[in-house]
Amino acid sequence: MRLTVYGTNTIKEAVLSGNIKKGGRVFVSEKKRKGGNLDKCFLKLLKENNIGIFPAADGIFLKEYGKEAFIKGIAANIEYNEKDYEDLFTGVSMDKNVNLMPLYLILDEITDPQNLGSIIRTANGAGVSGIIAPKSNSVFITSSAAYVSQGALFYVNVVRVTNISRTIEDLKKRGIWVVGLSGEAEGTIYDMDFDVPLALVVGSEGRGLRRLTAENCDRILRIPMEAGVNSLNASISFAVAAYEVLRQRKYSKKI
Repeated sequence: MRLTVYGTNTIKEAVLSGNIKKGGRVFVSEKKRKGGNLDKCFLKLLKENNIGIFPAADGIFLKEYGKEAFIKGIAANIEYNEKDYEDLFTGVSMDKNVNLMPLYLILDEITDPQNLGSIIRTANGAGVSGIIAPKSNSVFITSSAAYVSQGALFYVNVVRVTNISRTIEDLKKRGIWVVGLSGEAEGTIYDMDFDVPLALVVGSEGRGLRRLTAENCDRILRIPMEAGVNSLNASISFAVAAYEVLRQRKYSKKI
């Protein structure tokens, strides 16, 4: 699918990951070009990869790429190639003696593109093996999500499936534990050994996990909170849980 990416960091990662190939084009607004604040290392990267940089009048740039891109003043069009569900399991080992256990993320109807972008960025840092989202009632990859991910989008496989509950059942058949996050759960994320093949499930921003989704999980756990509102933002909840998984798997044994 055609995707507009904007912002220096996002475009840089698009180049480094091969999503903007040699002969590609990057457009800069008149305002940003006159400001002369383009990073020299970024310009060098474009030149080394034979990627042209072209000026665009502010009005044309705004019409073509939108307000958010206009604020950043630099944009490019790419073809984003969506992965298939089965791609998530290519090269993944279930043997903890060989590598870290796989960690998947299931998004149960996340609708905010900025939340999605933040989740993708965290997933990249935490070593997530892939992100699974439903095809309906859910945001997918947008320009805003790509920007908020700061280019992490190009290093994390994000796939869409028709039915989340059936996908959970498939993951369980593959030997993957499925753990949902909910503020209503009794147990906490500190009550489980995460050194197993794992999929975390994060619910929507408003209502959390859907009933059928929760019923299909192996366990439902919460992130303990000392005070304040009764739940965390979806992207923050995922970040806390994902890094507890990473801590247990990679760092706790070294203490």
